[in-house]
Amino acid sequence: MNVVITGSTKGIGFGMAREFLQRGHNVMISSRRPDAVEKSVADLRAEFPGRTISGQACDVAEYERVEVLWTKSVEALKQVDIWVNNAGTDGKKVPFFALPKDNYVQTIKTNMIGMMNCNSVVIPGMYKQGSGSIFNMEGFGSNGMTRPGASVYGATKYALHYFTKSLVTELENTPVNMCYLSPGIVVTDMLVPPPDQRGEGWEQVKKILNVLADTVETVTPFLVDGMLNNHKNGDAVRWLTKGKIMRRFFMNRFRKRDIFTPLGL
Repeated sequence: MNVVITGSTKGIGFGMAREFLQRGHNVMISSRRPDAVEKSVADLRAEFPGRTISGQACDVAEYERVEVLWTKSVEALKQVDIWVNNAGTDGKKVPFFALPKDNYVQTIKTNMIGMMNCNSVVIPGMYKQGSGSIFNMEGFGSNGMTRPGASVYGATKYALHYFTKSLVTELENTPVNMCYLSPGIVVTDMLVPPPDQRGEGWEQVKKILNVLADTVETVTPFLVDGMLNNHKNGDAVRWLTKGKIMRRFFMNRFRKRDIFTPLGL
């Protein structure tokens, strides 16, 4: 398989890239910063010699840059079998009225406009090559849940879920498959606010996260295996199911998880 992952120089994106490579597949790395792309590609090439590992800087909020990413991906990989719309950002974790305009506008541009740009470019490209699967990355808010400080990020993910559902319908009986990808709650810099933004409620939030959250290393093998084996139109690869949530809370009565201390957070 030949795989393109947006936002793949760190966190879940980089973890998924490593997992695809470990299984013998080829990967295109991408994020906004050219230096981060260059470093990630070099690190992966050192770890996986012999695999096709390419990189291309791309701000998904810029349509022309997405077009370039698709073109460079086809040049490097010959064909794109899986495209993962993972690029995302979050603003300051404060009430909406305290957010600067530029902060929430950037979140919307990356998480929604960027994801739409990618689908707009990739769907015709996959039509032309005759096959392909796209996975849109869900996140907190996709199911309608809310929490203080996550209003804009959650709104973009709620909209992403609706948009993906619509595309599943539009792409029925076509060579392109539209799928959902949900990592659950993963400890990354997007999840854990810096110390000056944690506020009085952080310790209570931390208790819940210790029940439900997981590390990148725990989640990404499941996501990659799911994408390789479940990529029919409308398929969903979801780590944190309702059943798993219920089991986690039940087991928490007997054994407390501590996911933060080993990570130094």
